[in-house]
Amino acid sequence: MSGQNSPMPSLTLSDRLIWFAHCPKAGGTSLEQLMVAHWGPAVGHLQWGWDRWWRTGGWRLADPPNSPQHLIWADARACLPAPPDAVFAVVRDPVTRLASEHRWQRHHRRGTKLGKLLACLPFSFWLRVMLAVAQRHPHAFDNHLRPQADFVPETAQVFRLEDGLDAAVRWLSEVTETALDAAVLPHALSSGRGGHVTRRDEALIACAFADDYARFGYARPVADIRLGLDDGLAILLARPVAWLDRRGAL
Repeated sequence: MSGQNSPMPSLTLSDRLIWFAHCPKAGGTSLEQLMVAHWGPAVGHLQWGWDRWWRTGGWRLADPPNSPQHLIWADARACLPAPPDAVFAVVRDPVTRLASEHRWQRHHRRGTKLGKLLACLPFSFWLRVMLAVAQRHPHAFDNHLRPQADFVPETAQVFRLEDGLDAAVRWLSEVTETALDAAVLPHALSSGRGGHVTRRDEALIACAFADDYARFGYARPVADIRLGLDDGLAILLARPVAWLDRRGAL
């Protein structure tokens, strides 16, 4: 990744290479913190200060334009020195994932005041803006608006956040022959409680993230999608929002 001093996003052990396909807003940071606590420098794919680096001009150098921990699989494959021996991922229901993203952008994201102001929009309108932004600029908001299927190769061992992270920790323990303790797993970047998501919102999410529903077995919402004035306004707003995000202004 141009302009950044972080190694490939992988867990490099003496006899194997393990890739954690980090889907944003699906518990990935908690697992990364556990891995760092146990393996230290062997977990070389994190740049938790990437957002600050981006705002201070890193956007001029980054290729691809997202943090190393949020590489989609196509970009990760191009970075890795060899195919990984194992890949794992944690995924989340797309509706709750998008609701969590909205809360995180409003309360916890280390962005600018303008970016937090944008997240003060009601969820329904914010969602429409974000979906339109993602169509213009898929890397927007550090790949947080990407379908999870973009991050997770078909061969990955997949866990669902709704089932808890213990299973992922047990799997990682077995693969690495290491005694990891899920009881000390940190709960990083909690987004708090959610707001109201309408059936129309769910229908839009189901269309935008159809690959996630097909791949990961979540029940797909069924509802009519009726376009309204807010959809047109969101499309108009998406262009300047995407431009500002590309330049580190959000």
